[in-house]
Amino acid sequence: MSLNFYRDEVEEFMVKAGFSPEVEEDIFNMLDEELALLKSSCGNEDKMQHQVYDMLFLLFEIAAKHNMDLDSEWIKGREKKKKYLIK
Repeated sequence: MSLNFYRDEVEEFMVKAGFSPEVEEDIFNMLDEELALLKSSCGNEDKMQHQVYDMLFLLFEIAAKHNMDLDSEWIKGREKKKKYLIK
């Protein structure tokens, strides 16, 4: 599935659940908290996996708020990284 699919899924969930859009500063603070939890869960694959999910959800929330085209950005990033591949 595309990244935009997940972005739209998060947006739909937020609307259906009746969550008001969070202020980006709040989302950034939550990302900081999730990153700290991710770091502290090192060695526990289940906890790490859950923290990565939480961080992705928050990132998709930001992308939805700004209607970002994540698929397009991923393709551009992939192209830029080609210079690092050993030939």
